[in-house]
Amino acid sequence: TISVKSKIDEGSVFSFILSFKKAEAEAEAEAEAEAEAEAEAEGRNRDIKVLVVEDIALNQLLMKTLLDDFGFERDIAANGLIAIEKLREKNYDIVLMDLQMPEMNGFEATEYIRKNMRSKIPIIALTADVTTVDLEKCRAVGMNDYIAKPVDERILYTKIVGLVKKSPEKTRNIVKANGPTGDKTLKCTDLAYLIGITKYDHKLMMEMIALYLEQTPVLIGLIKKSLLDEDWDSLQAAAHKMIPSFSIMGISKDHEMKAKKIQDFTGAKNHVKEIRGLVAELAQICTQACTELEEEYTTLKNTVS
Repeated sequence: TISVKSKIDEGSVFSFILSFKKAEAEAEAEAEAEAEAEAEAEGRNRDIKVLVVEDIALNQLLMKTLLDDFGFERDIAANGLIAIEKLREKNYDIVLMDLQMPEMNGFEATEYIRKNMRSKIPIIALTADVTTVDLEKCRAVGMNDYIAKPVDERILYTKIVGLVKKSPEKTRNIVKANGPTGDKTLKCTDLAYLIGITKYDHKLMMEMIALYLEQTPVLIGLIKKSLLDEDWDSLQAAAHKMIPSFSIMGISKDHEMKAKKIQDFTGAKNHVKEIRGLVAELAQICTQACTELEEEYTTLKNTVS
């Protein structure tokens, strides 16, 4: 049946009644399977660890309330410095980052997480003042998205789940090798291994970097002089001393192989032409590594002080 109720100057309501056969068992089973799949997905979404970086107590309480309601695990950091310490100590899937905070603001913290920690963890900016300048700056330092305050809980939930799903893997490590640096020149060092073995102990990292910076320029000078003098034994010994530092400072295996080839060729005292090319390449890459590690050392020193 189809019916209509209409009043002039008010409008009309159309309605209908249709008869359907009962659903077959197969269709019911399919519907149940879909419902179970949705419930399972919801359960997976609840296994999300969130780090909230926010300095205002009222906003902290709001975020705790929302995230608890979502069923997410959450921790609170009152500024960027505390957030970085928490990221070193614990694995999170996503960061909600306020922009304006004391000690270290959201822009500075994000830049440090991307460049120094080499982390790809998704970061959402929390901002009360959505301006083009702020959004451009968010993108420039490596933030993935933003949410305007006051926070809409549906938008917050959707963006958290969406970014965690898009992440190459649910981020369970604070360090990702070959993370984005924003540098135009491709970096030849990656401190992921060093961070791992030192447990991000800044002083120990500085000590190891300092030793590399002390010994490497001497070895570069030695391989150049040995080649010039055709002192193959000294050249072989210098190349051998360089090899262990490549993996410690995250320098590509390709460059490590060049040092090993120098060892092999000088041992056999042949392939002089190839040796010259390998020495030049090795000296260049080690010089670049020193430049990069000097910058890392300065950053770590500023953090410690």
